[in-house]
Amino acid sequence: MRNRALLVVLLVAVAVGLSLSGLLGGTADDPAEGAVPADSLIEVEGDYELWPYTSRSESVDGRTLAINVVFHDDGDAVLEALTAQPETDWEETAEHEEDAEPDLVLEAVTETDWEDAHGSVRYSYFHGPERSGWVAETFELHDGEYLGSRDHIRAYESPDGAYTAIQVHEEYYDWFRLRHTVTDIDDPAVRLEDEFIESGAATVSREYRGLDGGWSDGWLTIIELAILLPVIGTLLRRRTREAGVETARRLRLEASRHADAAILGAAVAAVYLGVRAAGIGLEVAYPNVPPKAIAAPLYLAIAAGLPALVIAAARECERTAAFLGVVVGLGTAFVLDFGGLGVAIPPELIVHRVAMLAALGLVAVGRAADDRGMLVAGLLAWLIGLVLPLMDVI
Repeated sequence: MRNRALLVVLLVAVAVGLSLSGLLGGTADDPAEGAVPADSLIEVEGDYELWPYTSRSESVDGRTLAINVVFHDDGDAVLEALTAQPETDWEETAEHEEDAEPDLVLEAVTETDWEDAHGSVRYSYFHGPERSGWVAETFELHDGEYLGSRDHIRAYESPDGAYTAIQVHEEYYDWFRLRHTVTDIDDPAVRLEDEFIESGAATVSREYRGLDGGWSDGWLTIIELAILLPVIGTLLRRRTREAGVETARRLRLEASRHADAAILGAAVAAVYLGVRAAGIGLEVAYPNVPPKAIAAPLYLAIAAGLPALVIAAARECERTAAFLGVVVGLGTAFVLDFGGLGVAIPPELIVHRVAMLAALGLVAVGRAADDRGMLVAGLLAWLIGLVLPLMDVI
């Protein structure tokens, strides 16, 4: 009777958790609907107005994130300013001396190692006197690892070249969703503007435009590159690495009481964190291999490897200790993973991870108690928790 009561409570917790994580929605606002309304366009520079968002399709129906930075320069100048390294510089001079313009020298403007990025195509919209329409990215850059966390830039040059609209956001690769999850757009914009402020290579200001939706706080960062851009010193690493110290302390205390369960928890944590480390390591070691080709086999280590490990090892554990070992171990791994990536955790994903902890804990209890019904219920809950993110429900 006691086992059945525990089974009912855990199943209800998992079901409610997964349901809530789905109801809380995705990582972007619900898209707007209809054609591009005139009152949603903003004036920036030159003759072309901007729809200050990105979209999954050539329609406002697919709206995702808000534009948060604008350079008053063309795309080539912005790209060079972001990617030029300390040992490189270039000059552009007129071919004939009598027609010569002042030299334009672009040297290292930022110490951030921006690299070419490839992501899903996103569109923005320009409205002007000669033509109006949807455009894809002029270029994409990222700082960080595809299978870890990164800042991701999408740039859109206006048709007349008067300005370049930037959408920069922070994201991390989520092993349950098998894709990137956006965690913030404000902090990466601040990181970008801080580098130009400290370099003295540009004039940086903010304008309140009252943008609504797309994670916007209403403000737009405006950057104007200087004619002569000096080399700047080394900047501090943008992200701090924090660890879950208190959670680790509790894990050590539990380990002294139930060694088998503690070892199981540590093994579960090691597998999860090892997948992240292996993904980043392989991506860095083999840059020509598509990240998704690396992610596919590693995902199996989480999806199938974690429950298989629990089933293999939980039999020798006391059932309560097995539950605590798995939940504390994997929970610690979740905390350390998010902390190591330096990203904020979306609320809906917190609920999902708690539900997944309960599901795997149920597997551990079922195996430790030799209760086939509870074991099957836990595996079913784990499977549901895997499927829902892949279906974009969460």
